[in-house]
Amino acid sequence: MIIVTNNTDKPVTRAAVEFQPGETKFKDDQLSPGKLAQISAHPALKWVEVEDRPTDKPDKKPNAQEKE
Repeated sequence: MIIVTNNTDKPVTRAAVEFQPGETKFKDDQLSPGKLAQISAHPALKWVEVEDRPTDKPDKKPNAQEKE
């Protein structure tokens, strides 16, 4: 996953994408290396690639009917 952060109070358009203030998340294949280079060139935008992880972890409760 790629997260682009817009550090301004207004939307910023770069690489044919409008970035609202705060974070915008993308799948790894949604932004080409060329678009990432354009984003990097803008002083108000920063991007980082992170590992995809589920945002909610389900509670693992033992099943009352299971026997050990």
